[in-house]
Amino acid sequence: MSDLLKIWLAVPQQRRRRLELLFFSVTALVWAVWAARGVLWPYFLGLSLAYLLAPIVSLFEKGLHWIGERPRLGFFKRAARPLAILATYVMGIALMVGFFSLVVPLISQQSQALWAEREVIWEYFAELADNLIEQYRLLDPQIQTQVEDALGKFTTTLGQVVQQTVGGTAVAISYTVSLLLAIMVIPFWTFYLLKDSTELARATLRLVPIQVRADLRQMVFLLDSVLSSYLRGQLFLALIIGGASALGYSLLGVRFALLLGLLAALFEMLPNIGPVLTGVISTLIALMQDPVLALWTVLFAVGVQQVENLFLTPRVLGRSVKLHPVLIMVVLVIGSELGGLLGLFLAPVITAVLRDLFRYLYYRFGETPASPTEALQLVLGGEEFELVL
Repeated sequence: MSDLLKIWLAVPQQRRRRLELLFFSVTALVWAVWAARGVLWPYFLGLSLAYLLAPIVSLFEKGLHWIGERPRLGFFKRAARPLAILATYVMGIALMVGFFSLVVPLISQQSQALWAEREVIWEYFAELADNLIEQYRLLDPQIQTQVEDALGKFTTTLGQVVQQTVGGTAVAISYTVSLLLAIMVIPFWTFYLLKDSTELARATLRLVPIQVRADLRQMVFLLDSVLSSYLRGQLFLALIIGGASALGYSLLGVRFALLLGLLAALFEMLPNIGPVLTGVISTLIALMQDPVLALWTVLFAVGVQQVENLFLTPRVLGRSVKLHPVLIMVVLVIGSELGGLLGLFLAPVITAVLRDLFRYLYYRFGETPASPTEALQLVLGGEEFELVL
């Protein structure tokens, strides 16, 4: 501690005051945001939308710049950014209108049909469960104990997830007025974030001491590389897998195929576990129709999972997460406990971000410290990491 104090006292007084001001300002800002987090969620949502839409806006902007190079069309170049944002909004609204006018009515019909048959479905699975219990009682008592312990742990975890989800839903329903206000605020907040993102980033960077700006740039780049490839990649995979599942189950003749496709898209956000859950639910529904159909459903679900793992995930997600399935199962439980449904979805990517930031700082603080650029290259280059103390 004395060495750190000496280093701190060696810093020029004026610089120390700036660092102290920055530290207390950031601390106060973080505290204020955390204390008011319950009413700031529309702005967090707008920030997330701006982050997800940024590549589309940039694509439109490049196209408008290209148009603006033509004679008498310079307006498109001068107003490229606002026009690109408006074009993105128009495209998003068109997609939403198409989804709600074409897909939602079909989902609603299948949901009503599923609800109308709830008693038949319950009786079928209750009878199936009774048969399984009879077969289970014939097993060795030691095996029964092991199975019961495993099921107990799984039930506890599932119960926590459901409790967090229901709790979050209840809170969302209770804030109807806040929801209406958020719908009005989010488009304008997102527009200005997209329009002035570069200026905001530069202004924020100027507040940081020049000695750590290079490290901050590299760490922000790491954060963006993981978040962008994961979040946008997961949304793309959810769309592909959901659509393929709905089409495949329809061709097989499985009932409620559109609902199952929607479920596959939602569960795709849970790495490793989500596709398995979707396959199990789809197989159980097919089993009610025909055991042979259930077998084909299993084969189809496994085939989709293999295509995703071998071809889609490596290309879409790249190196963004690359966490062992055992670790993913642990962080999903931790994320659910700490952050509810949102924590459940974000736990893998947050873990991957912390992993890469740890590796970056580890290289920077080594016995022969790497430069910010070298440390970034070591992390992104996938060099074998070995912890040396």
